[in-house]
Amino acid sequence: MTDPRIQLLDDLATEFARVAEGHERKRHERRFPRMVASPARTVAIVASALLLAVGGAYAVPPTRAAIDDLTASFAGWVAGDDEQAPGTPLAPGNDAPDWVREQGGRLIAEQNGVELYVTRVDTAERGTLLNFTIGDGVAIGGTIDDWRDRFDDQAVVVLGVANFGSFRDMLDEGGRFPLLGVTARSVDRVELRYAQGPPLRETDVDGGFVILADAMRPLTELVAFDAAGRELGRADVSHIDLSYRCQQEPDCSTP
Repeated sequence: MTDPRIQLLDDLATEFARVAEGHERKRHERRFPRMVASPARTVAIVASALLLAVGGAYAVPPTRAAIDDLTASFAGWVAGDDEQAPGTPLAPGNDAPDWVREQGGRLIAEQNGVELYVTRVDTAERGTLLNFTIGDGVAIGGTIDDWRDRFDDQAVVVLGVANFGSFRDMLDEGGRFPLLGVTARSVDRVELRYAQGPPLRETDVDGGFVILADAMRPLTELVAFDAAGRELGRADVSHIDLSYRCQQEPDCSTP
């Protein structure tokens, strides 16, 4: 008999495969961080690989020289400097997986019950690993060197999309899905732009974000700004399309 959790993960993998289909066929190959996870979540590797597969391309703005990048935000903490720890310590009310608590995980961002965590784990084979936990325990990780190609000279990196608790709950009643990512310390707010209509802004960003994107409006890009309103970086998210899921939901809102 098939394990129900395995079936749910297969369903989620199918959904992300549909999102990435066609887009990845045209993209040039890029080196992504090696995927790792806690033994308790090894089964989630398929889903986490698909999350990174919809990562998007990046543009470097003219203000790049004036900011710190994501490597600077995490490298010190990975090396053991707790004064540079990202996010905040876990509180009793955080719904973090047990293994995230055991690894001294920290909360980077949360919205509507969807939480983004980061952990550092010492291993004999590869040294200290930096892992991001998205949604219901799906982990993306690698060494700080693995992440440098993704983090260096970047003020914002989109990690992927998550679900609302259950692997089948990808949209809320308003037809929105969680989009998660990490930012440099200098980023104060992010702005999600659509092909039509007003952008969605997330303020008081502190190391990362969980933003609820409208599934029925085509996405274009996510832009990061500092406290003075200067643009620090942007990520192409035009390939992330969950409109077909919204069309399947009778209560899903339309533009």
